[in-house]
Amino acid sequence: MRGTALALLIALLLGMVGNAPAPTAAQDRPLVVALGAEPRSLMAMRIVDWTTNVQQMNIYDRLYYWDGFPPRIKPSLAAELPQTPDDLTWIIKLRPGVKFHNGEPFGAEAVKFTFEWLLDPRNESHYRPRFAFIESMEVLDPLTLKIRTKEPAPILRYWLVDFTVMAPGYVRSVGSVEASRNPIGAGPYKFVRWDRDERLVLEANPGYWNKPPAIKRVEFRFIPDFSARLASLLAGESDIVKDVPPVAVEQVNRSGLAEVRGVASSRINYLALVNFKPGPLQDRRVRQALNYAVNVDEIVTNLFKGRATRIPGALSSINENVNPNLKPYPFDPERAVQLIKEAGYDPTKLEFTLDSPSGRYPLDKEASEAIASYLGRIGIRVRIVVNEWGTHLDKIINRRTGEMFYLGWGPALEAQGTIAELFRPERTYSGFGTSNLTLEINKAIPIVDLKKRQAAWHRIQVMLYTEAPWVFLWQQHDLYGVNKRVTWGPHPAEKIFLHDASWAKR
Repeated sequence: MRGTALALLIALLLGMVGNAPAPTAAQDRPLVVALGAEPRSLMAMRIVDWTTNVQQMNIYDRLYYWDGFPPRIKPSLAAELPQTPDDLTWIIKLRPGVKFHNGEPFGAEAVKFTFEWLLDPRNESHYRPRFAFIESMEVLDPLTLKIRTKEPAPILRYWLVDFTVMAPGYVRSVGSVEASRNPIGAGPYKFVRWDRDERLVLEANPGYWNKPPAIKRVEFRFIPDFSARLASLLAGESDIVKDVPPVAVEQVNRSGLAEVRGVASSRINYLALVNFKPGPLQDRRVRQALNYAVNVDEIVTNLFKGRATRIPGALSSINENVNPNLKPYPFDPERAVQLIKEAGYDPTKLEFTLDSPSGRYPLDKEASEAIASYLGRIGIRVRIVVNEWGTHLDKIINRRTGEMFYLGWGPALEAQGTIAELFRPERTYSGFGTSNLTLEINKAIPIVDLKKRQAAWHRIQVMLYTEAPWVFLWQQHDLYGVNKRVTWGPHPAEKIFLHDASWAKR
């Protein structure tokens, strides 16, 4: 029924193509990127949120970024990969000749200032816990920063990817509030204006260190509903839209106006089973039962048309620390009922609340509905609460969700960035934790030897599989609808760095 309705909607949207306004010369208009939500802040290194970060990176630029496949770390504002003369010392050399949009020179003092800003508890940065291992920083020369850590921190080379840098003189002179309203960075685009709930407008930075952008003006438009985003693409109003419904892929490709460009993202989607509150989800048998009760393969086949890849545990197959020996929980509703009864509960008397976003991830609300339907088949009643994206994140951060919440996490290309962030109770987006798990994670974090580190993360993934803190779902496939007049392609690390885009030659 839902699929039929969606197909009808898509057909109606495709019918709109014939009524689209006559195209104007590409260079005379902005490139429009339609996303499901607006940024939660324009202050660099303030919020951990892909929607926020992917817009900010065009203003601020990054020290390092993920490039190619398999993804490899490459320098951007940095001049080379970080050097580690010993396990506690990191040397970061920076690119010469770079300036912020206001003419202020970029260098080691700016990177040091950004670290100090995010580590200051008054600024309430989500990044502060990540870099709590920093003991000291020293500017060795205008383009070289030395970082000393309290303990070995091999994760630092990954945390420096997509690390955006503030202009210290500007932030000191106007303060953080004003710097957030009118951001100044060293990126390829300058801030023009932010119309709340509508759009973020940027213009090309002619002084960008890596030559000026080919596209002179860009807009991020905020369209929460995926069908409305698709309509804007097919009407020629948007040039890049995120999360084309799989059922619409062939129709978009036949539209003559746009095409779907897809990639298997490093982002994973999961259903968190919160154990911070008293109740049945304190019992691992109940959590395991929920994994047996949901036919994930069928959801991937029917809802996503195969455009998602099931994950057996907390990491995807392209994560460099994934344990390849884990196998997904089989669909076995009888086993699910048995486990719930062993835990002392009657499944027909269980009631849970599931918090879901709508339009942030591919078919997120529809996936939540499918999961609830499967749980209903064994008698569990699930009340779905659909949240606007900012509200959804606030509920997770402030521990105000129901017993379950739907979330995606990425880019997820190594283990610590996922496991240590999501399975220790004190972390921002965590919904689960046990003392044993925290102990093992904390032991793994400082391991420098690659083989020992890999073995530690493999053991922890087995623990997670047994504890079943999530209903393990899938590795997301990113399907972007792209107007054919735009040259741009998606990447597994999900970056939308518009310096990479240009107008196609006709």
